[in-house]
Amino acid sequence: MAGYVRKVLSIEQAIKTLFKKLSKDDWKEATGKSESHFRKCSAVDDLNHLIHHADSIKIDKYCMSKGMGHPMLDIHEEILDAELLDEKKLPSVSDTLITMGGRIGRLMDTAHQAIDPNSPDGSSLSQSEKDKISKAIEEVKDKLTKLSKLVDKEK
Repeated sequence: MAGYVRKVLSIEQAIKTLFKKLSKDDWKEATGKSESHFRKCSAVDDLNHLIHHADSIKIDKYCMSKGMGHPMLDIHEEILDAELLDEKKLPSVSDTLITMGGRIGRLMDTAHQAIDPNSPDGSSLSQSEKDKISKAIEEVKDKLTKLSKLVDKEK
């Protein structure tokens, strides 16, 4: 597993990351398959052991039940979002990091203002505040996708 170089935006990398979160028993409980099977699925050059879509869904369902989100769906979305980027118009890594810092700052400011007890709805979030936070999160996600695409492009 450690010897494979994986793209940041890849199913194989997502599976590799899950090994840090899921135990051998978790893999078996989630899919009925062994951790060893999924280690083979995380190997970049092993075309005989590609993950099945049904297993990705089972893994996401299991992770969601444990409060870990849906990592397989997330990586699918990130890969597709990255495909939409026009490679000729990709900014540099440093420019992306600078703008990402600004987006994270905006997200922090928006969330801080929303939970301020002196905000219109006090410490409860209004629908308008939720929408603003959601928009700020999407802007950060967009920059992260661009950064991931740039990092993969550098390899």
